[in-house]
Amino acid sequence: MLQGPMIAPPAEQLRELTLAFERFTRRFKVAEATAAISNSLNALDVQALLFINDNPACMLGDVARHLQVAPTTMSSSADRLVRRGMIERQRPETNRRSVALTLTEAGQATVTGYMDGYQHACAAMLEPLDQQERDDFVRLTLKIAQHET
Repeated sequence: MLQGPMIAPPAEQLRELTLAFERFTRRFKVAEATAAISNSLNALDVQALLFINDNPACMLGDVARHLQVAPTTMSSSADRLVRRGMIERQRPETNRRSVALTLTEAGQATVTGYMDGYQHACAAMLEPLDQQERDDFVRLTLKIAQHET
């Protein structure tokens, strides 16, 4: 489908969207904070766990690049997660010089807890919508999320 030139949204529409996303963000922050408190994790450690969950046996550098942090910062995060029993470092047979990161059962349980909190926040967002509005909202949200700027 061909699209014409992008038209800047009106200021009122931007204001309304900003307020709506501020409310959405608050819901997600509350869900994340609740899980973080029970696991004593900071935001970087949480995001690292989520990435490792989605990319089993990834390398430390992969996580650092994805989270846009220095490798030394990511190494400190990995050290914390290993000490807490949430991830393991393993040497792949194909390259003994590299270190692959995998979740432990405790790490997987933590990720599951975070995802449950996120899903609860999403359910609260969808609740006031009828089925067609839900379908449209999810479709449009995915389109926005997949758009590279």
